[in-house]
Order: sequence, then C-alpha cells, then structure tokens
Amino acid sequence: MKSLEFASDLMVLRGQCEVETYSDRIVQRSPSQPNFWFGNRVLFRDPPRDATALVAQFQTDLPDAEHICLGWDIPNLPIHDVKQMFEAQGLKVEAADTLALSGDLNRPDLPRGLTTRAFERESDWHQSEAISRSQHFVDGLPEEGLDRFLSGQSAARQAQISKGFGQWFGAFDGDQLLGDMGIFFDDRVIRYQSVQTHEKYRRRGICSALLCHALDWAKAKAPQARPLIVAESNSDAGRLYLRAGFELFETTVSAYRPPSES
Repeated sequence: MKSLEFASDLMVLRGQCEVETYSDRIVQRSPSQPNFWFGNRVLFRDPPRDATALVAQFQTDLPDAEHICLGWDIPNLPIHDVKQMFEAQGLKVEAADTLALSGDLNRPDLPRGLTTRAFERESDWHQSEAISRSQHFVDGLPEEGLDRFLSGQSAARQAQISKGFGQWFGAFDGDQLLGDMGIFFDDRVIRYQSVQTHEKYRRRGICSALLCHALDWAKAKAPQARPLIVAESNSDAGRLYLRAGFELFETTVSAYRPPSES
C-alpha cells in the first residue's frame, strides 16, 4: 500500500479483519464488528472520477453493510474535488493527517497523584467505553448500535493484546480512568490508537505522559519501528502531538455515510 496510515490500520487489525486485494481497490471487512465503519470499507487505488460508480462498487463488495465507507490509497490526494463529488451523494468527506516521530518525545511530568499502567481488569475497559461514548455524542454521531460497537471494539482490542500485537494504557487517579490509548507494532511501524482523555481532565498533561509511557513499552518491543499517530494536525489533539515532537508525514482522504443516513 502507498499510504502508511492505511497500511498501519491493517497492521493494527491483523487477525481481526479480512482483506481482498484487486488491481483497482482493496476491500476490508471486519466480520465480528459490522458496525465498525472504518473496518468495513473499500480503499481505491486511483483518484475518484464517478461517485455513483464507487458507491455502487462498495455496495457490491460489502452488500450487507448498512453504512458506506470509502478511502483512497493516495497520500496527499487533494480533498476539494473529492468533497464536491461525494458530498453531492450525501457522504461526509474528511482528511486525516498521519504524524510521524523521528526523534524522542518531549517528556512532561505526570500530574502528581496519578499513575499510568496497562489495562488490567474489565472495569478499565468499561471506563474507556464510557469516555468514548461521551465523545461520540459530542461529535454528533449516531447513537444506534453504539454500546454494541464499543463493547465489540474492547473485545477485539483485548484479543489483539492477548496475541502480543500491542497493549492498552491508561492514566488513573486511584481506580478512576482519566485517559487512555492503545499502541500496536510490527517491525516497520508503531501505531497509536484511539487516544482519548475524559473531558474534565484535559489540558493537564495526561495525554502527553501517556504518549511517553506507551512509546517506551513499544520501543522495547520494536526499537527500529517508526512511531505514527493519526489526527487532524490543525486540531487541539494534532497540535498537542506536534508539540510532543511529531511531524506531518502524509494526509489521506476518506468519505463515509453512517447507517441511519444510508
């Protein structure tokens, strides 16, 4: 694949998703998580020219999907034309920035009284799901099937961790989870996943401290791998990662329509 973001997506989901490769596209399915839009999608190799035809191709490749999710394995594809083409079809078009780390992270101190550790118990995962649920509503995304999606996502992550593919870390005040993130690796890349902080505890250095804790763990496993994180570089999160030492590597474009709007 040309895009390091999409390649690392598949690395994170190895063993959880099925991939079919064609000359013009890559079809990704996650049978155990049908509500995971970006785990059930079609990645096209060429720039889009006909939105109707590409949506039809998705529906042919994933006939049981209630959503639509497309991407383009073309780093730095200009988004303007894609927006015009697919927003007319009722899809939301977004760009995602892949940020890469070439040196060490800037290392802040963890706020006093807090600890960082790997997830150890079921309550850790339940608290993470609660933080995700709150953010989901802030983002204005559909509620239907959300609890099932989040519990399935936690189960999938635990299965990956049990195979030695990665780990999940949280920042805690006693037993209360304040923020968490995953990190996965192979010999080529280290990829952060689903970085989040409870809205009441943001801008206290929790995320920055977790970035360091997780990276130290992953670097001990894969010292030559390149650390990556995906975010909007102009967002609050993206600016935090840039201050931490990451730099913009590539931008990818995706288009999607949730089930309730299909």
